[in-house]
Amino acid sequence: MEPAAGQDPYLNHWADAAAAKTLAAHADAKVVTVAAGITPSGVVHVGNFREVITVDLVARALRDRGADVRFIYSWDDFDVLRKVPADMPQRDMLNDNLRRSISAVPDPYGEHDSYAGHNIAAFEKSLAPLGIQPEFIRQSQRYRAGAYAEGIRLALKHAADIRAVLNSVRDKTTANTRLEDGWLPLSGFCDNCGRDTLAFAVQDEWTVHYDCSACKHAADVDLRQGGNLKLPWRIDWPMRWAHERVCFEPGGKDHSTAGGSFDTAKDIVRVVYGWQAPEYVGYDFVRIKGRAGKISSSKGDVVTVSDCLEIYEPEVLRWMFVSFRPNTEFQISFDLDVITLYENFDRTRRIAYGVEPAKDAQARLVAQRTMQLASVDHRRIGEGDVLPFVPGFRHLSMTLQIFEGDLDKTVAYYAEAGQINGDESRRLTRQRARCVWNWIAEWGPDEFRYQLRREPKLRELSADEATCLARLLAPLRGREEIREDELVPTMKTLCEGTGLDNKTFLPVVYDLLIGRDKGPKLTTLITAIGPARALSLLAPSLPAGT
Repeated sequence: MEPAAGQDPYLNHWADAAAAKTLAAHADAKVVTVAAGITPSGVVHVGNFREVITVDLVARALRDRGADVRFIYSWDDFDVLRKVPADMPQRDMLNDNLRRSISAVPDPYGEHDSYAGHNIAAFEKSLAPLGIQPEFIRQSQRYRAGAYAEGIRLALKHAADIRAVLNSVRDKTTANTRLEDGWLPLSGFCDNCGRDTLAFAVQDEWTVHYDCSACKHAADVDLRQGGNLKLPWRIDWPMRWAHERVCFEPGGKDHSTAGGSFDTAKDIVRVVYGWQAPEYVGYDFVRIKGRAGKISSSKGDVVTVSDCLEIYEPEVLRWMFVSFRPNTEFQISFDLDVITLYENFDRTRRIAYGVEPAKDAQARLVAQRTMQLASVDHRRIGEGDVLPFVPGFRHLSMTLQIFEGDLDKTVAYYAEAGQINGDESRRLTRQRARCVWNWIAEWGPDEFRYQLRREPKLRELSADEATCLARLLAPLRGREEIREDELVPTMKTLCEGTGLDNKTFLPVVYDLLIGRDKGPKLTTLITAIGPARALSLLAPSLPAGT
């Protein structure tokens, strides 16, 4: 996008546009509150991550414009457990707890305070490596402490107004589901059995009576004392906008449709709470390549942020989300597309540092802004900054297999070759090596994997094959190490004067080294393993005296 008149051309990302709109809409706000949230009713997956990183990017853009930003993340853990996800342990126990608050259901893993707490802890831990540090709020704690008593009171006072807003949508979208005149904007859990099977009656301004149909318990609740009552989602959302003075919050595709929860919430927050709806960005689904449909916690076998961080560096995972507008659907891959994604990331990085030419000056600014937002520490690339060396994914995949996944030896190989250019380069190389090795071990196709022979294979060679192999080994003899460029002249003349060419001869070499008919670039492979190891595997097949 082109920057507006007077705007810093560096601030050229969609998050910068969202930040500008937010500041314009809340010009008097001393603190700009941005919000995200999710219900931890199952494993929190990488699709859910799109919400929190969308807010993180806008929070960064706001701070870059000088705003004092409060970034809150609400855990809607006061919601009801309606269905047990397919891959959960202790399914009988969880089924026994259906219709209870997920904050009151025991953790089936026995590690945390509740079912919700287990899912919350895993997701919060996965955000730390990505540099995302919101203020986490557990709604069960807020409701039980009475923090939203005034919000509930106002909702009950304006019950007729809320019914009118919701019915106006229901009349257009769903047949015969109008809310009746006696309907109250209230839900919650029985103090006796913990289930959400409650019928309500307003006693006075602050007191609500409920009857539980499951266990026949009845009680009067003083909203100011807190307890187990709450607002339904469509009212809870706008209530918290007003309570927290939220200026920006995104929403998923399902919330963004006409008549969806955002549509009704912006009317409710104005009519009931006297606040304006926050600036809003609707985001599309993130899908996993090879799987049909959107990611769903209830179906089980989801891909988490932690799963992605096993394969993708934090900066690369952030970069994927930074590179797409929120309303654009995209896929996360674990197949050979991983290599392409890393190569595209590296290209953007080179353009940002000025190592690779950009189409024009603005394209370089775009690359620099993209890389800043993708970085964990939000560091801006300045003029004169040196690009830290990081090996390409393909090259690393080969080097790692030479050293059988040994990260120390792999990093040392690049250091001894004089390519590591500082502590940051060393850190990034090791970080990428870990991700590449994880990919090879779990996802790499068979043709991508190889292992050096531990013992030499004796192969009967033709006269031409022996001639070519002797030529290949000649520059290796008596050497402790060799540079790749020193092998290039040999490779160019390897098959001269024989009936072979590289296409017919090199499979012989690969067979002797790795037991396959093809493999990584031969000059790189030989220089990586060193002359001594190469000679030990190749020379035994040469005829005596060759």
